[in-house]
Amino acid sequence: MDVNAKKLHLDGLLKLEKIPIEWGICPPRDCSTEEVVGKIQELLDFLHLSYGGINLVNVSAAATCVEKPVVPYDGGFIITMLICAVLGLLMTAGTIIDVIETNLKKEHDGALSVQSGDIAPLMAGQPKEGANGEVNGDVRPEAYYQLAQVETGWRRVVKKFLSGVRLICLDFAFNRNLAKLMKIGTTHKRNIDCLNGIRVLSMFWVILGHVYFFPTTYKAIMNYPDALGLTKNFLFQIVLNGFFSVDSFFFLSGLLVCYLTLVRLESKNGQLPWAWLIVHRYLRLTPVLIAAMLIWMYIAPYTLWGPKAGVLAQRPFCPTYWWTNLLYIQNFYPYKFGHACIAWTWYLANDMQFFIISPFIIYALYRIPFLGLGLIGALLATSMAVAGALTAVHDFPASATSAILDPTQIAGDFGSMMYQAPHIRIPPYLIGMLLGYVMYRFKDRNFTLNRVQLAVGWFLATGIGMSTLFGLMRNFRGHETGEAGNIVYAMLSRTAWASFLAWVVVACRFGTPGWVSNFLCWRFWIPLSRLTYTAYLLHPIVINTFLGNLATSYFVSNVLQVFYFFGALVVSYLCAIVLSLAVEFPLANLEKHLLPSM
Repeated sequence: MDVNAKKLHLDGLLKLEKIPIEWGICPPRDCSTEEVVGKIQELLDFLHLSYGGINLVNVSAAATCVEKPVVPYDGGFIITMLICAVLGLLMTAGTIIDVIETNLKKEHDGALSVQSGDIAPLMAGQPKEGANGEVNGDVRPEAYYQLAQVETGWRRVVKKFLSGVRLICLDFAFNRNLAKLMKIGTTHKRNIDCLNGIRVLSMFWVILGHVYFFPTTYKAIMNYPDALGLTKNFLFQIVLNGFFSVDSFFFLSGLLVCYLTLVRLESKNGQLPWAWLIVHRYLRLTPVLIAAMLIWMYIAPYTLWGPKAGVLAQRPFCPTYWWTNLLYIQNFYPYKFGHACIAWTWYLANDMQFFIISPFIIYALYRIPFLGLGLIGALLATSMAVAGALTAVHDFPASATSAILDPTQIAGDFGSMMYQAPHIRIPPYLIGMLLGYVMYRFKDRNFTLNRVQLAVGWFLATGIGMSTLFGLMRNFRGHETGEAGNIVYAMLSRTAWASFLAWVVVACRFGTPGWVSNFLCWRFWIPLSRLTYTAYLLHPIVINTFLGNLATSYFVSNVLQVFYFFGALVVSYLCAIVLSLAVEFPLANLEKHLLPSM
């Protein structure tokens, strides 16, 4: 049903004449579907209220009952569960093998430490046949699976097959991959340790924004006027501008790609297998993406049980557009924003497209620096010009924060032409590449910014960062920015935010240690930073599951949202640990064995 916003005096905040509302209830088990539908229809007929001759509520509703399971079990569900079972068996088998081999090695090493006699061939790894035909060889665990003599025929084939199975199982070993996840290690002067803190905090920011934003698509908010009132709060602008957290990831990606590739080019005398680099990135990202798609399509719907479960369990776009995710073109096709299978993966498409064009810029920076810098400047200027032109021609708002006041904006042309378009989102990536080049040029130089330089830098950077985060607050207090303001903000905001982050990295890397540097370089962030990709893919599924299990309307308040946020945060990272240890880390291990090193 639709509520008239003007007659409820919400039109000063909300830019919609009608508020769409979906209403769900959990009736007693004894009530039949027909009885529930009949009673709801009686209530809807009663709600044809009027004020001054104008209807407050325009009823155009259909009542549906949720069955269990919410969607029928199908072949996709069975295949997905079989894949999960295979992964679980591989992880269990790998862990058992690793534990057994570790214990055998300890026993073998202990025996050698007290045994007298000729053990030099053992320690040298050279086979030696004893008087009784026993063979002493390499003390590594692999030695237990090698033949004592040359074998031919089917026995060699079987041994090689078993060795390969063992290797695959060890790649999936839970304990080994957990140790990799939790490993902190030692720092190096060339490392940019603050990036771990920026990455994790940006992921927290993404989850915080989605915890507030996803319920607006739920269409069952109990206190809509109160929720809109939060937008006037000064600090709430941080939530509304959570879209900059995505720009933070673009910045980090550009910085690391440029810096690490330049360092590798230097070590390889300017020669790199560019095609293999792209293949490597595709193989590292895609299996985890496929796993997330299977969870979203064939597992998540069966975790929902509530009045809204039937709606939230639907996956209308996945049967048609799933393949676009595998090609990383879901930000172009389907054209309409939100119509991709797993709508939030538009970021991955942008990032992959930026990575594909990055070798041209990086190689130019390495060979002809002025040409590379010119390419970055030209692309940056073009992107800002296109953003300004599209905003002017289509009368777009300054930012996606307008979706809070008018949800049709982000779902319409703005989402497709501005929000997910790579030519609009590339400025932070380019700023990151520019900083990556600067960091590469200064990687071996020991110098520290003095206090005056740091003070001036922090003053300017803080002003830039504050202006991007809080510059649109007047919009939520009834003062429109205007067309000129919208154009300027659309052109400069992403570049400004990336410039602020660039200074934070420079200050942490070349400044004197302070509380900002110590916090962002905190070793605690390292394991969490390794979970960023899987947490990014899974956290919307976690939030959707929470909403799909609500039995009552959603009540918005800052206190409740804080609890919802920390709940979503913890559960998302716990799920991310499982996905990383079951898919991401094992397949990365397999890739190292199967593909040549680059």
